[in-house]
Amino acid sequence: MKINDEDKIQVSIITTVFNAKDFLNQSIESIRNQTFGNYEHLIINDGSTDGTKEYLDMIDDSRIKVIHLERSGRGVALNRGLHESKGKYIAILDADDYSSKSRLELQTEILNENKDCDLISTSFGIHGVDELPEEAKHLNNYKQHTKRLEAKDFIFSNPICHSSVMMRRELIFETGLYDEQRKELFDFELWIRMLNGRKKVNILKLNLPLIFRNLHENQYFESRKRFNYLIQTYFLRRKLLSILSHRLANELIIVCVLLYGLLPRFIRKRFMNKSKLGGT
Repeated sequence: MKINDEDKIQVSIITTVFNAKDFLNQSIESIRNQTFGNYEHLIINDGSTDGTKEYLDMIDDSRIKVIHLERSGRGVALNRGLHESKGKYIAILDADDYSSKSRLELQTEILNENKDCDLISTSFGIHGVDELPEEAKHLNNYKQHTKRLEAKDFIFSNPICHSSVMMRRELIFETGLYDEQRKELFDFELWIRMLNGRKKVNILKLNLPLIFRNLHENQYFESRKRFNYLIQTYFLRRKLLSILSHRLANELIIVCVLLYGLLPRFIRKRFMNKSKLGGT
């Protein structure tokens, strides 16, 4: 029997979790409450020991598929979700983040209308600090809020929030999935690889906070492994030099970004405060 396009799963949301039970319910409910209903939510439990398994086993929702793994690492967990997925589009949601109600509807609409767009990301808010503007919940003219990202945008920072991503299925499978050998920066390495690929990738960013993050001490960028994080980011950025013009200038910028990141936190905060006030 032939399956109609209307019957096919449009979006596969992939969530990997390791000992994040305190945030998981909020994350899952943010997907169950979406204004868009044609999705599947794959939740890969990467060997959690905090009661996550027991919590997930109590969920009764046909749209949610739970996969339990022995502790395997995030790259393996993400790729397992990709291999199990059936959607035309792949969306990511980290277990300690949550989505606005209109996220899937809006991102799907953008990908459907823009056949040349391979990946759409959004900005993010911080739980308890930023809230989605009322006028953005049912956004009609999203184009005035979008920006096309280029390789040069990845020199100063990672402009893509991993949890906010929705991409075409063929893009990530043609790129080669996540690098299972890595211990960190799975997403940033993937974006760099996409940008360096044989086919030009078109990435859009919607400058509206459709994702909200719960900041906590267990997050990698807030941990004591910050030095290794900065060094790894530095070497990943250097991989962009071959596709950027003004190589020497960009190489100097990459070094300066590394040195800035190595400054003590209180000094960096002073720079950021001056920037917000328009200082030099």
